[in-house]
Amino acid sequence: MAARNAIPDFILETELYRQGYGYVAGLDEVGRGCLAGPAAAGAVILPRYPSKEVFALARDSKQLSAAQREEAYEAITASALSYAVGWSTPAEIDRTGIAAGVRRAMRRALEKLNPPATYLLIDAIPLPSSGLPQKSIIRGDSKSLSIAAASIVAKVERDRYMISLAKRYRSYGFEAHKGYGTRRHLNAIAELGPCHAHRMSFAPVKREAHRIQPQGSGTIGRWAESFAAAALEDRGLKIVGRNFRTRFGEVDLIATDGQTLCFVEVRARRPSAFGTPSETVTASKARRIIAASQEFLQQDGARWQDWRIDVAAVELDHWSRPASVEFIESAIEG
Repeated sequence: MAARNAIPDFILETELYRQGYGYVAGLDEVGRGCLAGPAAAGAVILPRYPSKEVFALARDSKQLSAAQREEAYEAITASALSYAVGWSTPAEIDRTGIAAGVRRAMRRALEKLNPPATYLLIDAIPLPSSGLPQKSIIRGDSKSLSIAAASIVAKVERDRYMISLAKRYRSYGFEAHKGYGTRRHLNAIAELGPCHAHRMSFAPVKREAHRIQPQGSGTIGRWAESFAAAALEDRGLKIVGRNFRTRFGEVDLIATDGQTLCFVEVRARRPSAFGTPSETVTASKARRIIAASQEFLQQDGARWQDWRIDVAAVELDHWSRPASVEFIESAIEG
């Protein structure tokens, strides 16, 4: 059994490169056991000859202080051929379970890598849905330099997110415990009830879930737009505009899909809602979206091979959090 303070090496990666694999990615997750916040997965492709700084600094992220992780993060991201972090939201975790949520975050991280991975070294959790050759390694972040690097990248970016989340939900102490079940966190849940960043299916949040505070339609709408934007980026589109307002109306999201410009109307809806997403866009609303889209095209000045207007149907869960999204391409004919 490997020691907890073992120093990861690059032996596995070197052997895989000798076998002809082009890009070996380390993959690791953080936040699995948290009561709040997303699960995150880091994916890192290091060069065939990693820098001395990466060798010196990369360890299992749990062995490092916050300052050491930040220093290692800078060295890793400065020299990696590619790195990415994928996320699975609390609502997605509540809908499908944590195991599926972790694998979803891993797939999303892999989809962002450029160049793409051709072999995976994963900390403990196999990922057969990736379709890639792979090796899952128990406590891999203490054995493989690539996995250690992935654990650091995921931990640093998730910690930064939780610190920013603490500014929205100031009474829970997310900046300190990052969503883990510390005594301070448990006391806050018992006193205040959970917030929308909590995982409602996790004990002891579950027994307090009925106390969650309702959110206004404006806040829910912004959450839905951000959720749809992240999903578009997962699909390989690039967000180039949000909430483009004109005298005619507003376009929620604008994205590029290759040489096609996509205008996206986001519709947040509950599972019990009647009608298809596109049917919820009235004729007058559609005319306003078309007019606003055409004005953007006139102002943009770029020549696009094609453009279309899509609808993003964001399904809300019981607590009005975005849980899934369906895209209907060319739902509104311009």
